[in-house]
Amino acid sequence: MADHSPSFLAGKRVVITRAESQSAVSAEALRARGAEIISLPLIRIAPPRDSTHLDSALRQLASFDWLVFTSQNAVQAVSNRLAELGISPPETLTSPRVAAVGSATADAAVRAGFSVAYAGEGGTAADLVNELANDLRGQGVLLPRSDRAASSVVKQLRNLGATVVDVMAYRTLSITEVDSTKREIVARADAILFFSPSAVEAFLSLIKSGALNSLRDNVAVGAIGPVTDSALREAGLRCDFQAPEPSVNEIVTALAAHFEKAKVSSASGVNLR
Repeated sequence: MADHSPSFLAGKRVVITRAESQSAVSAEALRARGAEIISLPLIRIAPPRDSTHLDSALRQLASFDWLVFTSQNAVQAVSNRLAELGISPPETLTSPRVAAVGSATADAAVRAGFSVAYAGEGGTAADLVNELANDLRGQGVLLPRSDRAASSVVKQLRNLGATVVDVMAYRTLSITEVDSTKREIVARADAILFFSPSAVEAFLSLIKSGALNSLRDNVAVGAIGPVTDSALREAGLRCDFQAPEPSVNEIVTALAAHFEKAKVSSASGVNLR
């Protein structure tokens, strides 16, 4: 049956700040609701300059009790490197058990061939460790992450007595230039979506350097989850809404709900600001 419900995203100009290689799913979900897409990749993902430590860990993968994925980028980086090293594909591995932050990362791991033992419900790496505390206690944990990943989750795991191998699986690089045409388009946006603290950091740098025009005062600012929300606020930026779970569908739904609320409030004479 066709969906005849009103689309509060119809005609809205939405900026996607994800790495170009990751923006297709987000763009498709937004276009399906009638939004106009403005692609503004603020970061790009690159392999480590030296993969020695990652390769060593992956060659000993079966010796770990747990493999913890804190992002879809980590899944992709590990999957790619396993293939490059000629190591048995994930679906043939009997260990370690795999845990992932949220359903989106878990889905990415399954698509890559991993059997996921646990998908976190809280949306952050800290939540995942808390939820799995009894299972992780005293275990050997492989934690493949970005070069910019915070150290707090490693401390959290070690406080449980886990033996943690925290290894750089990929680098997160900031985009430092935006052409004049893109600056003008972004300045007219109705909404901007952030998917990582790294993108927030890159955005702030572009604003401060003058490489990116300031956004309109009434632009809607959204975050994929609590970590990115916190990064926006710590940077002195506002966050109007966040996805209840870190996934594309959830952030698109949250964006639509934001515009629906704005429309209802406007019609009733309520000032949201």
